[in-house]
Amino acid sequence: MSETKSSPEGQPTARDQTVKERGRKTAPAPSRARAAGRWSGGVLLLACAGALVAGSSLAGTGTAGRAVDVPYAEVPAGPLTGVCPEPLRLLSGNVAGTDAEFSAESSSARSVVNAVVLPAAGNPLPAASLASVKDGSVLLRMGGGTQVPLAGTRTAGVARDQQVSAATVLSADPKGALQPTAGAAMTYAATDGDLSGLAAANCQTPANDQWLVGARTTVGATAVLQLTNASQTAAAVDLELYGPAGPLDGPGTRGISVAPGQTRSVVLAGLAANQEALAVRVRSSGGPVSAVISQSLLRGLTPGGVELIQPTTAPRPNQVVGGVFIQNPEATRKLAAVDGYASVTPSLQVAVPGATDAVVNVRVFSAAGEVNLEGGGSYNAAAGTVTKLPLDSLPEGTYTLDISSDVSVAAAAVVTRGTDAGAGTDLAVASAGERVGSEHLAVLASANTVLSFAAPAGAAELSLAAVSADGSLQAEKILPLSAGSTTAVLPADLGTSPVAVLVRATGAPVYGAQVVTEGDRGLSVLVLPKGNAGANRVQVGVGN
Repeated sequence: MSETKSSPEGQPTARDQTVKERGRKTAPAPSRARAAGRWSGGVLLLACAGALVAGSSLAGTGTAGRAVDVPYAEVPAGPLTGVCPEPLRLLSGNVAGTDAEFSAESSSARSVVNAVVLPAAGNPLPAASLASVKDGSVLLRMGGGTQVPLAGTRTAGVARDQQVSAATVLSADPKGALQPTAGAAMTYAATDGDLSGLAAANCQTPANDQWLVGARTTVGATAVLQLTNASQTAAAVDLELYGPAGPLDGPGTRGISVAPGQTRSVVLAGLAANQEALAVRVRSSGGPVSAVISQSLLRGLTPGGVELIQPTTAPRPNQVVGGVFIQNPEATRKLAAVDGYASVTPSLQVAVPGATDAVVNVRVFSAAGEVNLEGGGSYNAAAGTVTKLPLDSLPEGTYTLDISSDVSVAAAAVVTRGTDAGAGTDLAVASAGERVGSEHLAVLASANTVLSFAAPAGAAELSLAAVSADGSLQAEKILPLSAGSTTAVLPADLGTSPVAVLVRATGAPVYGAQVVTEGDRGLSVLVLPKGNAGANRVQVGVGN
């Protein structure tokens, strides 16, 4: 195993930072310690509620076996937290030991974060900040004003192109029982060096159990797992790894300590070398962590692309992968025939973590409707493995994959953009996503963006509202979705200077993704972030 602490935090520049809020002054956002205190208070309240229920049930003398309604406890909303990953960095020096070294990625590399905080209608903008995970130093502040807007009005706090050089955390305060709608996205881009390419990632909510699918550790491929602990509680992390031949278990996968404010970097080739397809389960006890895989590829001296692989939906029998970008298949086949370029062929990677083999059925939806896969779209996947299912028979376009299995699986699609072996290529990993609900905030990456939506099982309706650079929320636009097709939406069609899009869906289940491109080969895919809950209503029960 290889690990390192995060590098020192970079400083923002006035040119790259804009924080906009109309009609209010800004006030300091809370520190991580205050956020942790609020979170701990919610846990204490939940524990007390559980003790009260338990005490009542023990004191009673009612009939044994009587059905008892399990009560709910209203828990105050805690701060919203989103951890933005470290920018990609080039491994150098001792990459097989325990102290991996990193060098400068390239002379043109630029890593920026865009952030948006949106209060409930009629509420002032809550205090929010973007800060260094390592030492809590604040890069920028948003909100914290007391001026109440007109009834029904929502005005956002917006941060544009904030330069970063290490892991950062977006934190936004709640207003009573309401958690604000907020989000951020980090974009990395470079035009030279071994890490040339485009990579974008949502700033994710930390969790204690996550799955990442789509990595590789073959010759020329570098996959570094970033584990970031933005909480005030130490975390102990265990890893489970799966490859094409089965589970991969060895020293260094258990008990990885991640202190508060720390990022640990694990070189996956040290745990699972020469894997064409790799899935990683990250489980932490203690504090929750964010997990992302920095993936880069080098074919000889030619860059093969970069990506920030984020968690996919937890294993289950049904998965939906959106934003699957397929370039001209004939050009891809010619490129794949060049020595060292076989991996440019697009594929769906399916991890089967259980002890039972899976029968996997894949349906593919384009803008024109369902497209048949060569061979019928039915495959066998062995238990405990990651299976690559080919997508090279698909015509050029952007697709949604509807995956069904007789056992639980995790899934992601791995695709390539670029057709010139001399100029290099870029890669992207599209992870499975959650169903779109009542309010999701898609913060746009700092590159060309198209939103991709699909309703595989039936007709649905989307409500889309752009958040402009000045913080104004534009009027909603209604978009019907026909069953079994993929619909592309240009954010510029939703309003002036959009920096984010607020998404709501009704009807049949809807899934979405953000497809990001730059130049003639830059490519990255972000799944639509999970929606925010308002009041935290937790069911409290007693078990034996």
